[in-house]
Amino acid sequence: MAAPLHVQLDTPLPPSLAVGAGTALFVAGWCAERVETLALLVDGEPQPLTAHGMPRLDVLRGLRPEEDPYGAGSPDGYRSGFWGTAAIGPRAPGDVVTIGLRSDRGDVGLGAVDVVALPGPVALPAAVDGDGPLVAICIATYEPPAELLRRQLDSIRAQTHGHWVCVISDDGSSAEGRAVVRDAVGDDPRFVVTDSGGRLGFYRNFERVLALAPAEAPFVALADQDDEWHPDKLEALLSGIGDAELVYSDARVVTPEGAVLAETYWERRRNNHADLLSLLVANAVTGAASLLRRELLADALPFPPGQFAHFHDHWLGLVALARGDVAYVDRPLYDYVQHGEASLGHAAANRMPSLRDRFGAVRRDPRERVRQWRMHYFVDVCRLVQVVTVLRLRVGERMAPPKRRALARFTTAETSLPALGRLWLRGARELTGRPETLGAEWMLGYAFMWRRLLRATARDRPARRVRLDAVPPPTLHQPPGRGGPTLPELRVVEEKILPLRLTAGDQPGAPRVNLLVPTIDLAHFFGGYIGKFNLARRLAERGVRVRIVTVDPVPPLPAGWQRTIEAYDGLEGFFDRVEVTFGRESGPVEASADDRWIASTWWTAHLADAAVRELRSAPFLYLVQEYEPFTFPMGTWAALAEASYRFEHRALFSTELLRDFFRRRGLGVFAAGADAGDTASAAFRNAITPVRPPTATELAARTQRRLLFYARPEAHAARNLFELGTLALREASRRGLLRGWALRGVGTTALGRRLDLGTGKTLELLPRSGQAAYGELLREHDVGLALMHTPHPSLVPIEMASAGMVTVTSAFENKTPAAMAAISANLRAAEPAIEPLVAALGGAVAAAADVQARVAGSAVDWPRDWAAAFDDAVLDRVETLLSLPG
Repeated sequence: MAAPLHVQLDTPLPPSLAVGAGTALFVAGWCAERVETLALLVDGEPQPLTAHGMPRLDVLRGLRPEEDPYGAGSPDGYRSGFWGTAAIGPRAPGDVVTIGLRSDRGDVGLGAVDVVALPGPVALPAAVDGDGPLVAICIATYEPPAELLRRQLDSIRAQTHGHWVCVISDDGSSAEGRAVVRDAVGDDPRFVVTDSGGRLGFYRNFERVLALAPAEAPFVALADQDDEWHPDKLEALLSGIGDAELVYSDARVVTPEGAVLAETYWERRRNNHADLLSLLVANAVTGAASLLRRELLADALPFPPGQFAHFHDHWLGLVALARGDVAYVDRPLYDYVQHGEASLGHAAANRMPSLRDRFGAVRRDPRERVRQWRMHYFVDVCRLVQVVTVLRLRVGERMAPPKRRALARFTTAETSLPALGRLWLRGARELTGRPETLGAEWMLGYAFMWRRLLRATARDRPARRVRLDAVPPPTLHQPPGRGGPTLPELRVVEEKILPLRLTAGDQPGAPRVNLLVPTIDLAHFFGGYIGKFNLARRLAERGVRVRIVTVDPVPPLPAGWQRTIEAYDGLEGFFDRVEVTFGRESGPVEASADDRWIASTWWTAHLADAAVRELRSAPFLYLVQEYEPFTFPMGTWAALAEASYRFEHRALFSTELLRDFFRRRGLGVFAAGADAGDTASAAFRNAITPVRPPTATELAARTQRRLLFYARPEAHAARNLFELGTLALREASRRGLLRGWALRGVGTTALGRRLDLGTGKTLELLPRSGQAAYGELLREHDVGLALMHTPHPSLVPIEMASAGMVTVTSAFENKTPAAMAAISANLRAAEPAIEPLVAALGGAVAAAADVQARVAGSAVDWPRDWAAAFDDAVLDRVETLLSLPG
């Protein structure tokens, strides 16, 4: 029997989904094994993938980190990328949809999705009466500005068409925000106010409020929380809808204070609401300007899955035009308030890239241009393909033939050069007159071109220079057409501190503790990560519901990666106790106001602060394992790291030395004083790798003396002073202090190699090994050199000392020689400069002969297991600092 396929999704499937008359899921990932055929399976029925066997250098590197990806090793994992859109036919609530893959090597399941229902219509209030057809006005609110909401609701009350009911769905606003809604509604019985139960986001909240529209209303209108309707808005829309499925109007653009910015929404762009392809690639229908027939909701609800940055009005307009006609009232019927919090502002919706912009793009770094094309393919093309798939499932047979052909022409641009050429020509016409789609066809054309180039240039092995990769962007949920910063440096900073997308989560009674970690990368799973995961496990053992949430993109993980992590000390059975959510890949993270948050790095502190403010939760707990501004040159990164300590938080310091550093400098929780900081913080000591203590007999019997250097030449490990340590070793060797000694280095993530010191000595850099092998490696050495130019003592010198090594480390402020010697007599702290380090190395070499002292020094004053590191006293403090119920 063939081994099961090793498959991983880039974007996990949603746990639940409203399907209705049909929906579609975008599925993307990689299959490590080379297969000849690969297809999607939806409830066991095969469907074609858009692509498979696409090049993924990240997968090859992730699966074989020890190999040169451009060498002669196995290329399995390189031609691994796949993606496609799974069409799901009608399903009833309570059903389960299974998604999988079928290949010539067998089937593999990807997951199961529970089918759920949207809420049903609310009861019509008895007080609603009037002449003419009943209109259900649907408003989605979130932290509404009090004055603007009151003005909007008053403008609804002032409508000349008085036969209406207004349903408001509040999207988990704070108590103050809900009070604003209640005060604006007052005792008017025509308003029905409901709570979403948590944060859904505007797209899902509009879906919810439309589902709540009373069944008795033949027409439905949408409204934003901060606009102002003209008195005849409903009357004019009802008169203008005729036989159309939906009607919308122009709008006057104003500031929150009422100053007019534009007399029309369409001052630069031509409004075309009759061409389905134009509407598909660039929305023209504004939700707050719209009124639709209730029958339209039978096809529009539920909305397409929120895997992408869909907009509710775009979807409603497409469904309306697919079903029939869309009408337009060519005059402003409301004032559209433009401010910084608008989901898609007037300026952005009317911005046509100039020829200067386009020529500037040509001059851009070609690699950056290709990255933009790839991003637009996944974020925009795949989003629109999902929309088209859902449209066909629900309206396909009822669409007029020209409309079906228009959708077909778009989707076939993936494989048809004539279809792609027509798309380019449509984009070119935007430059010859008043724009209609803002040149969106050109952007999509570049995206389709990237797809063709990818297919044409794919090879069985990666090339060093000319190579395209099919790696999806970190998140698919980006505004349509958004390119992001053109400078990679800006993009990296922006993506690093981009808040997590949150959605309403379950509230089972026990609050959930979310521990934010950068990523899960087995090649960099060092002491800091082991500490974070052990904190999660120890809390879970006390009955706390704990979830690890990654906030950076997670690299491809090899099969059995969970077992690799569980092999570390203290992490046995970890995944049986602790949830794991990939925060960037999994879509919105379910959370509630009862959730608690733990940050573990400076950028996760930015994200934890954003989550706490959005959810109105208790202050987050900051797991401080270093003073992180010291890990960067003075610049943006250092400034952002320093800013993280100014957020409202509680602190858990890894070592009392680090806590004392913050106390002395008045940093973080100690900014309000030593007493306040002590109350709002605690300290623990990370467990070191347990090393079997050596005996004096073992040490005395050695004929070859060995020095082990914690050698980390990588830029991100600059605080470990690789260059300074190497220069000190070179000088000590030149002076004859290391005659007869073998020099070895450990800690680098690169492949093993030798470094010539130029003195007849070489430093052998050993490849990374597992934790158990690392412990045995320490026992083979006599002198250690492990530097850390920060206030944290570092675990490596303490581990070396516990292995009986006389260990030289670096002093730093309160990390004095006396403080380090109190941990172990084997520790010798020196000032971080060549001469002091050479002197300390000479002393360590001499002291290595005293084997009895080395054995005594191996009894370090430091926990060797995580039960001791996170004992009950520490965990009691952690639960208090998290404000968990006792």
